[in-house]
Amino acid sequence: MVARIVLTVLALVGVLSAPVASAGAADAKNFDPGYIISDSEFYDWDSMTAPQVQSFIKGVNPRCVAGPDGTPCLQDYTENTPNTPARSGCAAHVGRAGESASKIIADVAAECRINPKVFIVLLQKEQGLVLATGSQLTAQRYERATGLSCPDGPDGQPICDPAHGGFYKQVRGAGERFNDYRDKPAVYKNYRPGKTWNISYHPNAACGTGPVFVQNMATTLLYTYTPYQPNRAALNNLYGTGDSCSTYGNRNFWRYYVDWFGTPTPDNCIAAGTCQFFLVNDWTTTQARLGVRITNAPAGTPLAGTWASGAPESVGVRADATMYLRTDHTSGPASIVYRYGRPGDDVFVGDWNGDGIDTPAVRRGNTWYLTNTVGAAYADVQFTFGRVGDKVLVGDWDGDGVDTPAVRRGNTVFQSNSFAGGYAEHSYTYGRVADEVLVGDWDGDGRDTLGVRRGNSYYLKNTTTSGVADIVMSYGRATDRVVVGDWDGNGTDTLGVYRP
Repeated sequence: MVARIVLTVLALVGVLSAPVASAGAADAKNFDPGYIISDSEFYDWDSMTAPQVQSFIKGVNPRCVAGPDGTPCLQDYTENTPNTPARSGCAAHVGRAGESASKIIADVAAECRINPKVFIVLLQKEQGLVLATGSQLTAQRYERATGLSCPDGPDGQPICDPAHGGFYKQVRGAGERFNDYRDKPAVYKNYRPGKTWNISYHPNAACGTGPVFVQNMATTLLYTYTPYQPNRAALNNLYGTGDSCSTYGNRNFWRYYVDWFGTPTPDNCIAAGTCQFFLVNDWTTTQARLGVRITNAPAGTPLAGTWASGAPESVGVRADATMYLRTDHTSGPASIVYRYGRPGDDVFVGDWNGDGIDTPAVRRGNTWYLTNTVGAAYADVQFTFGRVGDKVLVGDWDGDGVDTPAVRRGNTVFQSNSFAGGYAEHSYTYGRVADEVLVGDWDGDGRDTLGVRRGNSYYLKNTTTSGVADIVMSYGRATDRVVVGDWDGNGTDTLGVYRP
């Protein structure tokens, strides 16, 4: 566990120049110690490109000058980065000569699937590097850029591990550490979401603790990294100092985020439990990272698909014969609304022509009616496949980019790679007769395979064969309805649950 105030003197505004309030000044009454940043905001890894990071760093500190010893401003800093293997939920990094700070931030954000804004704020919260200028710029600040492995000593000053020294190692190490905190609850047991924790105000035990109900995983990660909450004195003087029991790390993280990027908690439906959809981006966590509520959609059948060119895979609801489709992962009214089929039809969605857009099909008896056009009212393709009582599945079974049908009888699956009807091209058994069946590309190889659900446990297979599951995971409640999609665009399908 990283335990520190983290260079308290640097965290006190007034030592460094005041932040540029580009997104609106923070108001302490909006600070919630149990919900500092939302999961969707924390994991929005592609929110900024490297040029955008560079533009932000230059824009927020436009009059920066190098330190007296030549230590460069953050906007001018470069470093030779090493080859780094994939680990701790972060992809491998290919080392480069002369890589800029902004490129390192964007690279690590993409490799570790963490918002680059989180790293920008972390650099300021820990070492003041974003706003530092002149004599405030020292080599030591780059060496300890994110405060990683720099716990406070008895005198409140950090004791840093030189093995983690250097700008790239600090940023990459912070990303890996955040992922470890999330994925290793047996090791990092404190501050887990959904519980009330007595969190200290200061390393001095005499300053006491206060109860905090931690609402989400991203807030858990911040407290695991810096295990103190601001006291009332720190919040009453949000842009200054508090008292002898004040710490500023998590206060300053929140304050800088608000000042620079706006609210870090835009998806309040997760914290409030009012989302219709709770989505995860991997197979290692049981905490939703994305929450969506389609505000004008009544309860109905949950859907998942890519509804528009350039949009991420997202969710929708079909109520009666009307489709309510949301083209991003935020809450709001449906982006696309149209009717297809009849109220009593079974409805499925898929990419029937390989254009990258999912459209609906309905099945009546064993007759399928497909459309390839969003908003169309009439079918483009009609065919028969399977029997009236079959359980219907849809997937890209051969990796050609086109979804085609399958049916399940008992626990035997019959797959087709065309819309010609007739006999199946491939059949096999998987799971138990009573299982709920899911379809997705669980390993990113371009081919859809099956999973089964028993209660809230999932057993996923990466090949269209019988045998034991390749992935086993528990998620959500046994009463949830389930959707499957590639929510973060990494080629791998993961889970979502629907609670209307």
